[in-house]
Amino acid sequence: MRLILVASVAAVLSLAATGGPPPKVVATITTGSAPCGAVAAFGSVWVANDSGLLVRINPRTNRVTQRVRVGPGSCSLTAAFGSLWIANYKRGLIRVLPRSGRVRRISAGASPFDVLAAFDRIWVTAWEDGKLAVVNPRTLKVVSRIDVGPRPMGLIARKGAVWVGFGRDATSIARVEPATGRVQRIEVGDRAPGWFVGGARGLWIQANEGDLLHIDPVTHRVLARMQVGRTLAQGATAHDGTIWMPDKEQNVVYRIDPEHERVLDSFRAGPGAYVVLRAYGSMWVTSYAGDDVRRFSP
Repeated sequence: MRLILVASVAAVLSLAATGGPPPKVVATITTGSAPCGAVAAFGSVWVANDSGLLVRINPRTNRVTQRVRVGPGSCSLTAAFGSLWIANYKRGLIRVLPRSGRVRRISAGASPFDVLAAFDRIWVTAWEDGKLAVVNPRTLKVVSRIDVGPRPMGLIARKGAVWVGFGRDATSIARVEPATGRVQRIEVGDRAPGWFVGGARGLWIQANEGDLLHIDPVTHRVLARMQVGRTLAQGATAHDGTIWMPDKEQNVVYRIDPEHERVLDSFRAGPGAYVVLRAYGSMWVTSYAGDDVRRFSP
């Protein structure tokens, strides 16, 4: 396993690592207070605000075209089966029909944290219950509740399985067999491995607030452990293959070369930079401590 150290933010703000200027903000779109999760679907970008509003953004005009009240506590979301699905940690799993804005609440456990569409099901981590709820997207019924352990967080589908991250004092992640619900805990040697990087090859996961781990989903080996920032949130892979990791404490996004497992640089984002989304030829970053999403050139 390789260990990569980053001395300070100043050390990675240099442009020398990438040989060019940082990405430019091409649009700043006001969404409402505490924008959290984001997804691209139905020809739009959707942003769920923790304050209770789901907004639809037209990527051609960068304007909000629809607002749906989904209740305070809305954050992570996904799109599948003709609907939007929001993990609302105060009200449960929320299904939204994109055309009508009709809202349906589903009881999926205490404090839903993340939501994933995979293997013909909707999967929801219940932070307070230590469960992974499995929902039939057609009947809107919870078909099973899998005991995965305390404080489950992020979700991702890789190599025929559902993977679960955890918060607080956990030092392992979980691999869940979709057909049987069998749970295998995998030790990663770092505290609170919670959020997975979207679109990355293999498993990349934020841990210990400022670390980034690279894990082989087949052998379960930790391939690299990088000390990147202070309070990393949910990253995504960009068009050029780099990983964009937001740091909500420092209001920056780090760019990482996954092939060589090194930090290339960082650049300023919005206050409380939280979730990165790759969509419509751009990278979008929500500003959890603010009220907007910022669209960056790739």
